[in-house]
Amino acid sequence: MAVNLKYVTWETLPSGQIRYRFRKNGTKVTLTGSPGTPEFHAHYAELLKGKPKAEDPLLGSISWLVTLYLENLQARVTAGLASPLTYKGHNHHLAKLVAEYGEKNVNMPRGKLIEFRDRFTSTPGAADNLMKSVSALYKWAIQRDLVSIDNPTRGIHRLNRSSSGFVPWVLEDFAAYFGKHVSPSIAHTALMLAIGTTARRSDMIQIGADHEFQRDGRTWLRWTQAKKPNRVVELPMSQSLLEATRPLRQTPYLITAYGRPFTINGFGEKFRSWCDEANISKSLHGVRKGVSSLLPSHGTTSLELDVLLGHEMNSEETKVYIAVAERSALAVSVIDRLDKILLK
Repeated sequence: MAVNLKYVTWETLPSGQIRYRFRKNGTKVTLTGSPGTPEFHAHYAELLKGKPKAEDPLLGSISWLVTLYLENLQARVTAGLASPLTYKGHNHHLAKLVAEYGEKNVNMPRGKLIEFRDRFTSTPGAADNLMKSVSALYKWAIQRDLVSIDNPTRGIHRLNRSSSGFVPWVLEDFAAYFGKHVSPSIAHTALMLAIGTTARRSDMIQIGADHEFQRDGRTWLRWTQAKKPNRVVELPMSQSLLEATRPLRQTPYLITAYGRPFTINGFGEKFRSWCDEANISKSLHGVRKGVSSLLPSHGTTSLELDVLLGHEMNSEETKVYIAVAERSALAVSVIDRLDKILLK
C-alpha cells in the first residue's frame, strides 16, 4: 500500500512484503505495522515529534557485523592494543559497505564484493584500502564463528598494482629543501628530524626535549612508536640534528605558529606546503624511503637499517633496500667489465 506521508518511503522485499521507512536527518527507522493500523500511525506520530533514534542493526546483517567489529576495535584502541588510526581508517571504509549492503546477510558473495569494489576503480588506492578493511572485518568474524563463509576478499587482486608507493627523495631534493628552509626554522628542523630519526609523522609530532637522554657521553632520543606494535625506539642524535634542535628546548620540537603541537593531518599539510615552497613534489614518507635507499649504497647493513627504521630485526622490507643497493653495485661492476672487454 503506497502512502503519501512526509519522511516515509517504502520498498518491496524479496519476500514480497512491503517495508515502510521513516527517513529524517540522515537516520532511517523501520515503521511498525503498516499504513492504516494504529501502531503504524502511533509510531509515525512519535517519530515526527522528535529526532528519530536509529534502530539496532538486523541480526546477521552486514551492518550488525560491522557494528560488532568496530565496537571490539574501539575497545582494543582503549586498551592500547590497536591504533586509533586503524580504527579511523576501518570506520571510514566500512561505512561505505554499510551504506550499500548494510541490511544484507553477512555471508556476502565474492561476486557482489567485486562488483562493489569496481565502483571505485577511478581511485584504485581507495578501492584497495576498502578491501583491506573488509578483509580485516571478515578475518575477525571468521575467528569468532560469526559468518559461515570464507573471507570474501580472498583472491581479489589489488587495483593499484602498478604503483610503487611513495617516491623516495634523492640528494637533489634534500639540497633544494634546505636551500629554501634554512636554520633556525621549524621547517628546517622538521626535515632534519625526519632524516635523523626516519620517524613517521605520527611519531615526529610527539618527539621533543623530554625524549632526550644521555648514554656514553652522547645525547640519545627514546620514544614509543604510535603505530602498532608500539615499539620503543632508541637512537643517538646526529650532530646535525642536535644543532637543529638546540634552539628548541621544548616538547614536541615541532609546534605550530600558535605555539601548539601539530595534529597528524595538520603536520602533513604543513610539510606539504614547505615542500611546495621548495618546488619538491614528494611526500614526507618519501623522506623515509629516500634515507633508506641512500644508506645501503654507503655501506649500511640490513640490521643497521632495521634499527634506524624501527623494524623487527631481519625484516623483509629492509632486505629490499639492501637488495636494490647490491643490485645497483653489481650493475656498475658488470658494465665496467663490458667496457674493459669492448674498449681494449
